[in-house]
Amino acid sequence: MKNIIKFLKFIAITIILVLGLAIIGCNDGSTNGKDITLVCLGDSLTAGYGATTAFEEDKSKSYPAYLQKKANISVINAGVSGDTTAQALVRVDSDVLSEDPKIVIILLGANDFFQSIPISTTQNNLQNIINKIDNGNRKIYLAKFYTDAMAALISILGLSGTFTQYNDMFTTLKESSSNIELIEDIWTGVWGVHMSDFIHPNAEGYEIMADNIYNEVQPYLQTLK
Repeated sequence: MKNIIKFLKFIAITIILVLGLAIIGCNDGSTNGKDITLVCLGDSLTAGYGATTAFEEDKSKSYPAYLQKKANISVINAGVSGDTTAQALVRVDSDVLSEDPKIVIILLGANDFFQSIPISTTQNNLQNIINKIDNGNRKIYLAKFYTDAMAALISILGLSGTFTQYNDMFTTLKESSSNIELIEDIWTGVWGVHMSDFIHPNAEGYEIMADNIYNEVQPYLQTLK
């Protein structure tokens, strides 16, 4: 009889442990068991260009990869090096909407800037991207690709008025929908410190960039618990 009682106790403890682990497994992060997908739409800054080797991508060391570890949700890297806003617009359906994301981060505009594409064209493309993504239930984070320190350096080249226009553009785009949040600075702790070249971070820089972005996204993630 004593052996039977011991055996039953062992079975009961095992069941409790299994159920406990199952509960933890379903509740192991920011999503509280919910299936949440975040898509990062962008260019080389999203693709992880220069992360580990100069002039090469490493998506495993990109900011979306680090963001996924930080946020504990599914993060899709939809970054394509060299993409302008026009090129990104073409692939919104295949790279973003096909994933049915709850959250989208848009980090675009740098290639438009360096290719001297008219800012009105950039704004129209970004607005069209937003219009396609914004279904009323998605949170959109629009990130500026530049920082004040970068703007100061660019001004030496005689382009001091350019970023003022971009600031106005981003403000206008943010105001186009109540579902948009503006990420003002992704570069804190990165620019001029953890860089692989003039515009791209190294792996450590991308990790810090992910932290900066997570700090902006985290309050909304909390509402999804």
